[in-house]
Amino acid sequence: MNYQMITTNDELASLCDVTRDAPAIALDTEFVRTRTYYPQLGLIQMYDGKNVSLIDPLGITDWAPMRELLLNTAITKYLHAGSEDLEVFLNTFGIMPEPLIDTQILAAFAGRPLSWGFAAMVEEYTGLAIDKSESLTDWLARPLTERQLDYAAADVFYLLPIAGQLMKEAEASGWLAAALNECRMTQLRRQEITDPKEAWRDISNAWQLRTRQLACLQLLADWRLRKARERDLAVNFVVREEHLWAVARYMPGSLGELDSIGLSGSEIRFHGKTLLALVEKAQALPEEALPQPLLNLMDMPGYRKAFKAIKALVQEVAAESKVSAELLASRRQINQLLNAHWKLKPQNGTPELMAGWRGELMADRLNALLEEYPQ
Repeated sequence: MNYQMITTNDELASLCDVTRDAPAIALDTEFVRTRTYYPQLGLIQMYDGKNVSLIDPLGITDWAPMRELLLNTAITKYLHAGSEDLEVFLNTFGIMPEPLIDTQILAAFAGRPLSWGFAAMVEEYTGLAIDKSESLTDWLARPLTERQLDYAAADVFYLLPIAGQLMKEAEASGWLAAALNECRMTQLRRQEITDPKEAWRDISNAWQLRTRQLACLQLLADWRLRKARERDLAVNFVVREEHLWAVARYMPGSLGELDSIGLSGSEIRFHGKTLLALVEKAQALPEEALPQPLLNLMDMPGYRKAFKAIKALVQEVAAESKVSAELLASRRQINQLLNAHWKLKPQNGTPELMAGWRGELMADRLNALLEEYPQ
């Protein structure tokens, strides 16, 4: 397979200039994320229908032409299962491609499995079995091997023509508008950034803690997320989640107590004094400053019955609409709706089952159903 390597600012500028007249491009990224908070970009692949370009980001400092290309709304950008790629673009360029279409989402609306892999898609449309063995290799090491580059080039070379076929299939099925709406929702979901002050709500078993312990967890989780972002370190490489919870639960007063509740030597060595200071701060908070106890969704009296009723409604709507129930509503989305209905968690916007194409299909019926399950 032929491809061109782009390794300098001038080469990137020339590529983006040539590509601006293309109606559509296929995009992909290769990245590494083992200990870091943010994905580390190793390669960008692009195919405009004529040339496959592999962009090596390690030697490029001027990304303005790339940003301009990604934001050019006259060029449709196709990715496959692009949720993580979107995070890479957001972190590297501060933007997301516009307009963006995810072929995995298109395929789901054309009757394929919800998590249809790229290799399976290529095999169905071309009969070719592509090698995916390079996917987990080190994309930051240089030089990249020929096998890595061939693998990376194939990801976009096959994607663009298949995307065109999937667009026709989604349109023929009557689901193209819904598929595009779903692609947009995926982008919006990726743009949501956790407020450090709210990070405590995502800690497993936080609902088991009392109010002062929760206040301590709030301080600890806020500090950990800020530290992770500041040092570009995965949150569990700052302090493991179960250890953070244990500090909030037992509120230790010494380094020895941190050791006795299971914290690692490195956690105590690097962060022990900070953790103890946050515990002390939580101990000093007045009662009126403590958060309300967290309610666990699955412990709500009507949860099982409400979940089952929503699931049944989803199956009914899926059968009527000839769309897969798995695509229509996931467990996460049902739980999001019930959390919003019972006001258990702060919500950013409308629950997904009530918005977009899903809302058009079943918002009224869901509202009627939820009236049977008051707070």
